[in-house]
Parts: sequence; structure tokens; C-alpha cells
Amino acid sequence: MAVYRYKQVSKMKTQLRLSFITLAMIFLSACNIPGSVPTASEESADLTSVVQTVYTQITETARVALLSATPTFTPEPTETPTPLPPTFTPTEAFTETPIISPTDAPTATPTVDMPCNRANLESKSVGDGTVVFINRTFTQTFRLKNTGSCTWDQNYELRFVQGDLLNASAAIHLVPIGTVPTWGYANVDVLMKAPAEPGTYRGYWMIKAANGQIFGTGTSGATWFWVEIEVIDPDA
Repeated sequence: MAVYRYKQVSKMKTQLRLSFITLAMIFLSACNIPGSVPTASEESADLTSVVQTVYTQITETARVALLSATPTFTPEPTETPTPLPPTFTPTEAFTETPIISPTDAPTATPTVDMPCNRANLESKSVGDGTVVFINRTFTQTFRLKNTGSCTWDQNYELRFVQGDLLNASAAIHLVPIGTVPTWGYANVDVLMKAPAEPGTYRGYWMIKAANGQIFGTGTSGATWFWVEIEVIDPDA
């Protein structure tokens, strides 16, 4: 746009020079024409009139040229937006394993090589290190699975072995009603009470069979299972 205006102004200056040259030639020609000699005031008035006329024509020509000129517009380059990467949607990568309830537990016929008295501790209601207030009663439930070839009946008992009895009975029926076959489950509730003194307490338990055999959990039947609590005084 600035270059275009510069060219127009230069053109106007050239036209102005040509006009003045023409004016000078007219003036000189007028001086050489024979006749009456004009006075100085008349020459000055004629010259002023000619100059004004030429100036007016030049100004009008320049104005028309500026108005008729069409400026050249060069558009600025536009930035093309970069597309965003696709959104990642996480999918589930695993399948939850169903838990078999006692009633849906598979049944199996005991084999000759399977020991008579074996058990496995499936779970217990009071986990190791559970905090219990002093003198507070609670129930520990042992969930035991019969992994031996012999059926558990009312002659099987849960027996305290050693450690802290926690005010519980030392012998509790393993199966108060009915029987527990191989691969079956027995839920044994043991009522206990926390001692009056804060501290960590643990009591060990096993199973007494109908024939008097004491056995525990694991493949060898020699592992104890236990209850362990952390007793505190809330007012201390």
C-alpha cells in the first residue's frame, strides 16, 4: 500500500513540473506578441489566474487517481490446526474369578491314598492383629474345609492347644448338627473375651477326631490355626 502511494505522489510531482514549464512557455510567448504592452498589475493578475487554474487541475487529477486506485491486499497465511489424537478409552483387562459357595462346592469320592483326617482353614472372622478394647467380648468364626476321606460328625471337636484361651471353652463341637463330608465346610463359632490388660494375645487351636486323633491343617495335618488380637484400653 505504501509503494502504491509513493508512485502516485511521484506522478503528481512530474505533472506539476510539466504544468509549470507549460506556464512559463505561455508567459514567454505572451511577452513576444506585438501590441499593447500590459501593465505590471495586469500581468500579475493574469499569471495568478493561470497558476490557480493549473493547480486546481493537478489537485483534481491527483484526487481522482487516489480514489480510483484499488489497493492490493495480500492475505496473511492462516494456521491449520493440528488434529488432536483420539481419546483412549480403557477397557477391562481381567475376568473376576467366581467364588464357590459351600452349597455349590464340588463333591468328590475319597481315594485310597487320601488320609482320613485332614483340614484346611479357609477363613476366620477376626483377622490377625485386630484391635479389641479391654474386657470386650467377640466371636471368632473358623471356616474349615474337610480335605480328608473321613466324614466329620458330632464326635469331632475344636480343641484349644496352647497360648491365650481368651475366656473361651477349651473344647467345642466341630459339627453340632449333621455331618460334613469330604470337600464340605464347617463354620465353628468360638465366643471369646479380651483380657483386662492391654497387649497382644494369641491362642492356638486344632481338631480332635472321633478316634481321638489330634490333627490340624495343611497337607500333613500338623499345622495349628489361631486367633490373634491387639487389646487396648480406650481410656488410657
